[in-house]
This record gives sequence, structure tokens and C-alpha cells, in this order.
Amino acid sequence: MSAWRRAARIAAAALVAAPAAAWAHGPDPAQGVGFAPRLGAQLPVQLTFTDDAGRDLPLARALGGKPAVLVLGYLACKDLCPTTLAGVTQALDASGLAPGRDYRAVFVSIDPRETLADLRREKVARIAAVSRTAWTFLRGDARAVDRLARAEGFRYRYEPERDAFAHAAGFAVVTPEGVVSRDFPGVRFDARAVGTALREAGQGGIGAPPSPLLLLCYHFDPLTGRYTLAVLGALRAAIAVFLAGAAFWAWRLRARRARR
Repeated sequence: MSAWRRAARIAAAALVAAPAAAWAHGPDPAQGVGFAPRLGAQLPVQLTFTDDAGRDLPLARALGGKPAVLVLGYLACKDLCPTTLAGVTQALDASGLAPGRDYRAVFVSIDPRETLADLRREKVARIAAVSRTAWTFLRGDARAVDRLARAEGFRYRYEPERDAFAHAAGFAVVTPEGVVSRDFPGVRFDARAVGTALREAGQGGIGAPPSPLLLLCYHFDPLTGRYTLAVLGALRAAIAVFLAGAAFWAWRLRARRARR
């Protein structure tokens, strides 16, 4: 058997075995979890939340009549959530847009148990003072959070045995009216693309879907062997690219031999 065929078979086996190996140590990390914003969907902006100043207000007021980034997560998360929020703030800071004037930013906790004190503390800790006026941290009851998440296309799962949430990483850009305009999956984002998306959203534009990369926030417990971060989608994509490259290389090799 040629070397490329052996490599291809190994890669194919890994493609099949990778999710099985991960799930053998616990439930399917992707079950009930995903980030697929419905571009053009109207968010329920009439839903009421409590902001970091202790005010009860509808989501529409948090958007402030500006294009906005909308981040869902929870503040007690120690895995992807801090990295995602840091990636969002870095992209916004480098976008060339003025915080508060050109855009708003909204973080909504998916954990209804998080308190006003949590919102205040984490906003100060995670958002630079120069950008803080553009940001609103919100909490709400489980029903309001679930309605917002469903409307956006953000699916998450609470795991009582770990007292934690499994969820995807990324954020959405919405128009001043609360229409989903663009989504950015992952934890690191291109500042120019984010800036462009916010400008287009400010004019009511709807962007194109991004590459379907899915990162899952999933805590690892060494006692049970459960996985922390499921990047199975990225792994599958990488192996698929490898297989395509191997096939192309084999085709070229055969073509050269045929010409001899």
C-alpha cells in the first residue's frame, strides 16, 4: 500500500473516531448546543432585562438606537467565555469606530442566577474604561434569556451535575432595530470585518453567513474525563482538507506516470 493511501486511511479513521473518542467520556458535547444566528431575524427587543446599573429596561433600550454587538455567555464561565469577550473587545477597539457614538455592545448572561453585583464587577474587570460607556451587561429570568437565545440562534445546555453551561462561542451584530445582521463564530475576530459589519448594520444591511466553524465551551473534569473544548467541527474540516490534498497529490502523481 502506498504512503498516501496509508495516510488517507489513517486520516479517515481519525475523522470517524475523533467524535466517538470524545463522547465516550461523556455526553455528546454538541448536543443541544450551537451558534447559527438567523440573519435577518428580528430579535424580541421588547423583552425586559436588568442592566449593570440596576435598571429594568427592554433590550431595545440597551441597543440605544445604534448598531450593536450582542454577546451571550455567563460570567462564572472560566473556559471560552472570557476569551470570547476579550476577542470582541479587542476587535472593537481596533475597528476605528468610536464606542457609544458608532456602536453599542451588549452582554447577556445565560445564567439567571448571576447577580447585579456580578454584572458590575465583571464589567469593570473585563471592559476597558475608555470603552465601558458603550457596553451594557444584562441579566434576566430564564424565560427571557431563552427567548432571546432562541431568536438569535444561540443554543446552550445547562448541566446540573457540573452546575455549568455548555455553549458555543461567538457573537452577533444587530441593527439599531434589533435585526440580526451578521454573526462571528469563534473567539478571535478580524477588526476590519467587525467594523464593516457594524457600519452595514447601521444602514440596515444584512451580511453573508461566515465559515461554519463551531467552538464549544465545555469544561474538562479530570475526575470524570469529560472534555473541555470541543473543536470537533474544526478537526473534521482540517482532516477533510488533508484528504482532499492527498487525493489531488495522488492524481498528479498518476498523471505524471501516465505521461512517461
